[in-house]
Amino acid sequence: MSTIIIALLITISSITIPLIFILIARKKSKKRYEKFLNLFSQEGSKQELSFSSQELLKSRIIGLDGLRQTLLVFDFENAGNIICIAMAEVKNCMAEKKYDSIVIGTERKAIIEPHLRNIDLKFSFKNNAEPVSVSFYDSNVNSIYEMAELETKVKTWEAVLSKMIFKEEKIRV
Repeated sequence: MSTIIIALLITISSITIPLIFILIARKKSKKRYEKFLNLFSQEGSKQELSFSSQELLKSRIIGLDGLRQTLLVFDFENAGNIICIAMAEVKNCMAEKKYDSIVIGTERKAIIEPHLRNIDLKFSFKNNAEPVSVSFYDSNVNSIYEMAELETKVKTWEAVLSKMIFKEEKIRV
């Protein structure tokens, strides 16, 4: 009878201890994201922006003020790295995939395969300023299982922002 109790205690402890660590990690992650959302909102207030849509990614937050037609990008890794893009200055907005080549197989039968490294939203500007890329998927940060979802998000943002660009060009004509 005592061996059953000991086995039960070992089983319960082997289940509950990892669950406790998982819950603690989730709580820390939630606090971290809340902190970044707060900083993002403060930066938006400084720039007098009111966001009609936002996207929370692993390493950044993207917000769009539809009335002012301004996109704000807040990077978590570099808290001071804030990009503010006025859509009136944007010539083109497009989704871009960057690939690396990896060698699969042995030395004798090596096969070169493409490996998706990044999925970015790239902005080129009318005044020939340096293009800006906002990364949605990075193979070093994101899981391969997130790729399809993030690609869909990039295409959605590309469609929304491209409509703003073309709308302005039609008005000028």
